[in-house]
Amino acid sequence: MADTTSRSSGDVWYFAYGSNLHPQRRATRAELSPIALTPGTLCGWRLVFDMPGVPPAEPAMASIRRDPGSEVHGLLLHLRAVDFAALIGSEGGDRFYVREQVRVITYDGREVTAEVFVAAPGRRLQCERTPSRRYLELIREGARLSALRPEYCAWLDALPHAEASPTARWASDLFLEVFMRASRGSLRELAHGWLAALQRTEDLAGLRRRVAQGVLLAPVLGVGVGLRLGGRKPRS
Repeated sequence: MADTTSRSSGDVWYFAYGSNLHPQRRATRAELSPIALTPGTLCGWRLVFDMPGVPPAEPAMASIRRDPGSEVHGLLLHLRAVDFAALIGSEGGDRFYVREQVRVITYDGREVTAEVFVAAPGRRLQCERTPSRRYLELIREGARLSALRPEYCAWLDALPHAEASPTARWASDLFLEVFMRASRGSLRELAHGWLAALQRTEDLAGLRRRVAQGVLLAPVLGVGVGLRLGGRKPRS
C-alpha cells in the first residue's frame, strides 16, 4: 500500500542511508524533529563512497548510485517542510548533492515516495575511495540504532576503512566543527566554497597537496582553537 501523507500535507519523507542514520548526527547537524521514523529498503541502488570528504583524515562520504541488482537499507524520516529545508541547508543546498524522488519499501511492507540525496554529477569522484574508520563507524552505529536488518549491518561491518593519524583526525574534526557553525549563518557561502577548495586539494600529489591543505586549514583551525579556548565550542 502506498503512503501519500507527505504529498497531501506538505510534509516530506526523507530516506537516510549515511551518517544521517545516526540520531545524534541528525540532532546536532540540523536539529531535526521527525514526525515518524521507519526503516526501509531502496531497490535498484547501491551504497557508494564517491563524495569528496574533509581532508586530511576523511577521504570520502557516502552517496548512492543506480544499480539494478543492488539495494540500500536506510531510515525513512517523515519531516515537516521547515525541517527538510534545514536539512537541505546543512547538506550545502544544491552545491554538493541533488535530490531525487524514489520509492522505498518499509520493513512492514508499505511503499513510500521519499526524497533522497545523491552526489551532484559535478562533485562525484571518478573512483570510489575508502571511507575513514570514524565515518564508517558513524554509519554502522546509526544502522544499528535505526534497527536496519542484521545482515545489512553485518555487510557494513565488513566494509574496509582508512586509518588516519591523530593529528589528521584532529584537523578534519575541527575544520568540520567550524564549517558546520559557519554554514548555519551568514557565512554559509564562504564556508561551502572553502570546503570545496579543500576537497580539490586531494587531486594534487605529494608536497603540493600538503602545502595546499596547510594553507587552507590553518586559518580555519585557528578560528576553531580560538572558539574552544573562549568556551564557545562550535557544534558538529
